Amino acid sequence: MDTVIQGTDEKKQLIPGMRVVITQAPDQYPELSEQLRGLGAEVLFYPCVEIMPISDNQELESALREAASGKFDWIVLNYAETVVVLANQMREMDLDPRHLDNLKVATIGCMTELVTQRLLGLQADFAPENYTPQIVAEAMQLNVGDRVLLPQSARTRLRLARCLRETGADVTAVNSYRAIIGHGGDPVPVMLWEGSIDAITFTSPEDVRYFSRRLKHEGGSLAMLDDVCVACLGPITAATAVEYGLKVSVQPAQHTIQGLVDATSAYFTLASK
Repeated sequence: MDTVIQGTDEKKQLIPGMRVVITQAPDQYPELSEQLRGLGAEVLFYPCVEIMPISDNQELESALREAASGKFDWIVLNYAETVVVLANQMREMDLDPRHLDNLKVATIGCMTELVTQRLLGLQADFAPENYTPQIVAEAMQLNVGDRVLLPQSARTRLRLARCLRETGADVTAVNSYRAIIGHGGDPVPVMLWEGSIDAITFTSPEDVRYFSRRLKHEGGSLAMLDDVCVACLGPITAATAVEYGLKVSVQPAQHTIQGLVDATSAYFTLASK
């Protein structure tokens, strides 16, 4: 990984018209696009992950009712997309998220923690800096017999569930949704080919993985990002980008939307000098 801009305390200003790609839909993280536009950037969207809720999901509905009634000790939320699905499901069930206040909440990843606060109104009791399944299971310090609810996608449920169960916890893994390659947004592959993209932001490892899939599916390649500023919200996202052969230019010390915007702004401020 090359030298990474982490942000400074000085006032920052993006160069007006700088084109920055957000790898989510416009309504997913509105704070990111609003803050970038406020600094003069032209924001483009290239949604890479689309969440497909499971229709008539009795398994998830039953698990949420049991959680609200105190059956579980922990709920583990490993993706921001998981939180979105839960919030929508609880709204349909007319179940107040505050009924989950009796649970300890583990949020895996910076954006998961932020979205949990925003959509469910819950504060994380455990939010690890590093979050491979093994590290999470060890760091949570679960007791034998602790009851853990793990709602997530079918693709990831077995890995994390297995590591949690190895601690002696009683884990209920619920298939809540499936993720597919996103669609729509701006013609980013064409613009990358033309060299008219200045930066691209990734807020989770899944963003990186599905961006790679979508870009290749649409005839592009990750080599098109060689001269693009790659900005990653957290260390695991940055590490995933590096695994995919990307050169990470920005990784904020503060793992928040504001930190990502500030560090990206600092990168362009220094580049313009």
